[in-house]
Parts: sequence; C-alpha cells; structure tokens
Amino acid sequence: MAPRPMSCRDARSASGGVVTDRARPRVIRSALLIAYADAMGSLGLDPYRMMRKVGLPVAALEQSHVEITADNLQALLAESARAGVCEEFGLLVGRAVQLSTMGPLGSLIRAQRTVRTALETLRRYLRYQNDDVDIRIDERDGLAVLGPVLLSPGSRRDRLMVEMTLAMILQILRALLGEAWTPVRVTLAHGAPEQLAPYRDVFGAVTFNCPINSIVLTQADLDTEPPDADAEMAREIARYFDRRSKPPSDTTTDIISDLIVRLLPTGGCDVDEVADRLGVDRRTVHRRLANEGQSFSRLLQGVRREVASEELCKGDRSLGLVTQMVGFTSLSSFSRWFHQAYGIRPSQFRRLAQRP
Repeated sequence: MAPRPMSCRDARSASGGVVTDRARPRVIRSALLIAYADAMGSLGLDPYRMMRKVGLPVAALEQSHVEITADNLQALLAESARAGVCEEFGLLVGRAVQLSTMGPLGSLIRAQRTVRTALETLRRYLRYQNDDVDIRIDERDGLAVLGPVLLSPGSRRDRLMVEMTLAMILQILRALLGEAWTPVRVTLAHGAPEQLAPYRDVFGAVTFNCPINSIVLTQADLDTEPPDADAEMAREIARYFDRRSKPPSDTTTDIISDLIVRLLPTGGCDVDEVADRLGVDRRTVHRRLANEGQSFSRLLQGVRREVASEELCKGDRSLGLVTQMVGFTSLSSFSRWFHQAYGIRPSQFRRLAQRP
C-alpha cells in the first residue's frame, strides 16, 4: 500500500529525529562585521546604531571572535539596506571583505601554491569562521564553476546574503589573481535588480534568473600561482589552524548530519566521502553512529527529506534546483524518490504547502 499523502507539517516531522540545517543555528564569526562597518560608512550610516536596533552586541565590531547567527546577520543586512535605500547592500559588504580581516585563515589562503589549493583550503576551513557557507567546484571543458552553497534555509532565500557571499568570494579570488581579474561570468538564481550598474561593477558579466548561484572562472585561473605563495608558511599556518580551530563537540549524529547537508548538492554524498572528510574509515563511521542508535542510510534519508520538504514548503526555488540541492541528477529520479517517501509528487506537495 502506498503511503498516504503528507502535509507540510507531516513532512517536517518525518526526518527521523535528525538535527539538520533547519534546526541548528548557523554561526558566523564577527570578523565579517569589519566589512559590514566599511559598507555602512560608504553610505554615511552608523553601524553601531543599526546593530543595537537588531539586538546585536556592539562589542562584536571590536572583537573578531564573537559568534553571531546567520539569522542575526540576515536581519542586520535587511535593516541596513532599508535604512540606506540600497538594494545592493550585500554587494557592498562582500566587496569590503579582505584576506587580512580573515585572520589566520586569510594568511593560510594567501600562502597556497595555486589558486586551486587556496580554494580547497577555503572550502576545508571556512566553516570555522562562517558555518553557513560551503563551496562546490565543478571543472569541465576548461572552465571551473564555483558554487557557494548557503546552508541555512533563510540564507538560501535571501538575496542580500547570496550577493554578499558571492562578492566575498570574488574578493578572495582577486586577492590571489590580481585586482584587475574578472570572472568569465557570474550567475544568480534570483531576479534582476532595478539598477544593474552596481552588479556589473562588482561581478562583470552577470546573469540573473539562473539555475544556480555561481562564479565561473577558467581552469588556467585555478592553476595560477598567487604572488605570496609559500609552501612552508602554508604548512606552518595549517598546523596552527588545526590546533586552534576545532569543530564543536557535537554528537557523531550532529557532525555527520552537518556534513550530509554540505555534501548533498555535490551529488557525492556517501559514507566513503563522509569518512574521508572526517579522516576515518567507513567502518568507524558506521560504528560511531551505531553507538548512538543511528545508521548512515537512515541519517542520509532523514536529512534529504528535511532539506527537500523545507525548500518545497517555504522556498520559491525551481524544482530543478531543489533536485540538485538534495543530491539527485534528474528531476524524474527526485520525483520518484519523493513519491515513495511521501505518497505525493513534489509539485503537488508545493501547491498544498503554499495554500493559505
């Protein structure tokens, strides 16, 4: 017998009790607020006043290790954009990011042998400063598509957060490739703004209403050696960083749930990849999960259901993009999986979820 059709509330509770991106607040280190303050200054606005308005401690502007949530930052950007009547405020913040403001991580990135290894380093360590972003890189036909994945559902749907993240990564690339460097193109999933000029100034060739948010560069760009490359320095900083940048002491279920959320959009989310990210073998992953009464397959399906239902309940993403976000290569395979899980097609589920 096929399972009965599920409501949006039913689907949200059907993830098997796992803790996923919807339940756990994503944390961002306050070093990013240095760039925020610069952006506010360019508009002649007071960053302290705006932080008080949204309930953030003003001390975060002087202390780079204060933790704020992605939701807090999202609210701050939204209020600041309204106060400055500036729809491109996310661009201003991302454009103000410098490697020097990223502390040891910025130094580690700068010292890498190539831009490719610098991006791999950013991907590995960014979560210690910004737990709301992961990065995927796909190389083919001489091009590299760099796609930041925002993990908090609120961030994924917020154009200011998306634009800030893309502009921030572009600044990192320009620090490695030179200020005059421009990407092949930038794509954004949301619609075009009223004024295109600020976006072209920052991104160069930019297209809106695309399937994904991405920065496209050449494989030759990835092979470029940054001007400050220093292999020995990179090793020393990595050792320093590894000693001091420990992940939170969550349960194995929490840690692997988080990795699954990050890996799903890459299409390569399996127990071997998770084990590799954790630096253990697959048997260790299975054993640790079993000690907590969990299994990898159950956890994977629970996280996949949670992400899919969250996006279909609240989001305005295309079904094709939701398909990619939960790790399927085709809409038909995603639709079959969803129907088996919930007894209803994704398109029907979305219509029911969005009824008033």
